[in-house]
Amino acid sequence: MKSEVKKVESRLIKIIRRLQAMTAVRGTAPQIREFTQFGVYVCEVSYQPTRQEFIVRRVRQQEQLVFDDLDLAAMEVYDCLYDFRHTF
Repeated sequence: MKSEVKKVESRLIKIIRRLQAMTAVRGTAPQIREFTQFGVYVCEVSYQPTRQEFIVRRVRQQEQLVFDDLDLAAMEVYDCLYDFRHTF
């Protein structure tokens, strides 16, 4: 009997895909995505296409960080969600 193998997708890859989708939208209007954990609003990312910057806003710490690199922005979102998930 073969054991069933679960396919586990990386949380970081899911975040990267969402941020990449933001950069693919044409136009100059900012793109905004909200990230939640357990149904709770944890952080928000705004992509400014004219400056090619990601602004990550952590809700609990009320801080805002600016990144010009998608990978760094994704890591910050991951950290934010990880911190919230391990608070409880």
